[in-house]
Amino acid sequence: MALTYTFQLSLLFDESVPDDFGSWGYVAANAVDNAQGINAQLIATKRTNAFNGHAFPASMLTATVIFPADGGAASPNLTLQGIKMFEGGAESGSVSAASPELADQIGGTFTFAKGLLIISPPAQAPALRAVAGGARAAADR
Repeated sequence: MALTYTFQLSLLFDESVPDDFGSWGYVAANAVDNAQGINAQLIATKRTNAFNGHAFPASMLTATVIFPADGGAASPNLTLQGIKMFEGGAESGSVSAASPELADQIGGTFTFAKGLLIISPPAQAPALRAVAGGARAAADR
């Protein structure tokens, strides 16, 4: 069952590497969800493009939340994709990929502001709710 995660992030590093067409940003942080007792880590890459007078209001963002693993197994993980606004620094996007044990989070959303990363489960599509509701109603008859 998909969950809502609320991680307080503690920055480990935030480095920018400029190139001829913008810059790459590399970020890492420790992530703690006290409500669920989860300690994880986050690694992220940001791409800022600016060339020939063309600039954008946000950078592209890909981040991976790495959860603790058991006994050398591959770590459960979530991949987040979205944007980071230059003005104000807010981030938002969606869960684009996940390890098998977290696959029900795919399609969920995330926001990040003021050190707090919130990952929400996917919303059930209206058509699916209608089908599920109709199936329940038929079963109740």
